[in-house]
Amino acid sequence: MKKTLFTLFCAACALPGAAAQVTPPAGPVAGIDTAGIEVARYYGGCRAAVTYTFDDGLLEHYTLVFPELRRRGLKATFGIIGSKVGRDMKGTPCLTWAMLREMSADGQEIASHGWEHRNVTTLGPEALRHEIERNDSVIGDSVGLRPMTYFYPGNRKSEAAVARCESGRVGSRLFQASMGSKRDSAWMRGWVDGLLRDGAWGIAMTHGITVGYDALGDPRRFWSHLDYVSSLRDSLWVGTLADVTAYLRERGAVRLDITAGDGVVSVVPRMALDTAVYRHPLTLIVPSERPVSATQNGRRLTSRRLGGACAVDFSPAGGAVLLRAEE
Repeated sequence: MKKTLFTLFCAACALPGAAAQVTPPAGPVAGIDTAGIEVARYYGGCRAAVTYTFDDGLLEHYTLVFPELRRRGLKATFGIIGSKVGRDMKGTPCLTWAMLREMSADGQEIASHGWEHRNVTTLGPEALRHEIERNDSVIGDSVGLRPMTYFYPGNRKSEAAVARCESGRVGSRLFQASMGSKRDSAWMRGWVDGLLRDGAWGIAMTHGITVGYDALGDPRRFWSHLDYVSSLRDSLWVGTLADVTAYLRERGAVRLDITAGDGVVSVVPRMALDTAVYRHPLTLIVPSERPVSATQNGRRLTSRRLGGACAVDFSPAGGAVLLRAEE
């Protein structure tokens, strides 16, 4: 089942290999190679992506992990069990709603891990609705944002449960690599190096830090790992579960209609996804030996050099992206 779900996710997201559909005009236009315009594999034109997820809403996620993420400018995803907030998870203290509000305000993602951490594959329709919707409601009311991704308790899932848990969200955690007590520094570095080598997306799953289930023990090796990851940010996208999932699914669903004339290239994105849910910007790769200026809906877009091309972040739900090669 795990392999089947991951295969479905890859198909839905058009994971690396299948690019967005492009209809280009023939030949270069005013310094821009229109035939080479495409949506980048990952945001910012990165070669790979990594997401750090923390299960159960443990107190140390706030007291230890959050300060280290903030110090490095990194964002992660925290799966919250609503009924455990301010209490404990099997004897391990949990954080509070005030702590979660502070983390969310910093840009950390607050995800749902179920109201009572129940196995979603064993629940009837009403019990599943309660497990999902009560947690969504409490997190939304207490933090201010409805959770846009879901962690499956015990990583137990079925295609029917995934369809229900992902309803109205960008997605859920369908695969992961455990990063707990059995992982040393060499393994952590090798895992990230493998992502870069393969152009892949990896999701790390962690529970306890110094105490609790599968605790890391000495957290300093994890902080050193975050230092290493931070040094790779030109090529490795460190994104939340919601952001990377949304980007990949948008990339797989968008079509680019490209026209050119009078020194201007027009790229019109057409995306058949719910834009109230899928709102992450995509990155356009524009082959050009000269700097490229870009606008969308009259607003200037950020354009930066990336080898022999420019990378332009744009809204897949917006209007035409107008490109001009600068003199």
